[in-house]
Amino acid sequence: MPQNRSDVILNLFKESQALLKGHFQLTSGKHSEWYFEKIKLIERPVVLEKIITWLVEDIKNDCLDFDYVVSPAYGGIAIGFLTALKLKKFFAFTQRAEEKMTIRSGFSGLNKAKAIIVEDILTTGGSVSEVLDCLNLREVEVVGIYCLVDRSGGEVLVQGKPVKSLLSLKVEAYEPDSCPLCQQGLPLVKPGASDKR
Repeated sequence: MPQNRSDVILNLFKESQALLKGHFQLTSGKHSEWYFEKIKLIERPVVLEKIITWLVEDIKNDCLDFDYVVSPAYGGIAIGFLTALKLKKFFAFTQRAEEKMTIRSGFSGLNKAKAIIVEDILTTGGSVSEVLDCLNLREVEVVGIYCLVDRSGGEVLVQGKPVKSLLSLKVEAYEPDSCPLCQQGLPLVKPGASDKR
């Protein structure tokens, strides 16, 4: 019996050692037993390309009118760039400078454009919300938001906007002061490099 696409994608994460079990601090500040290490996918361009092909199919099926794909640094850069390449669109990325999401001055054509946001892993939607705020300052119209993995199980809206995902799972994330993993004394690991403090 053929597997559904979600199972195939989850297996690709597992086979790439991109799904880790332990005690992790997420970009949101919350703690979780599970961590999606997208760098392991980026290390394997053939696997990432296969996953992005499915994402591109979904975006094409939505028949949106836009010029740019925008992603947050750092993990989202390879994902967004490959998406833009396959869609034959422009690409730009945001990055944090002094704890605020910004766009480098070189992306001059982005002003007043139409864009979609492509993110890697969504937990609370905080990073995507920062990207939205950044694009609003440039009068960019965001017509869609996409991610590879939605850890909220589809519960998160970003500033009232839905997020479409390839893989939607309800993965528990705990506030640090009520984290059962902390209470068990398990060592905390803070992976990733989003520059968010």
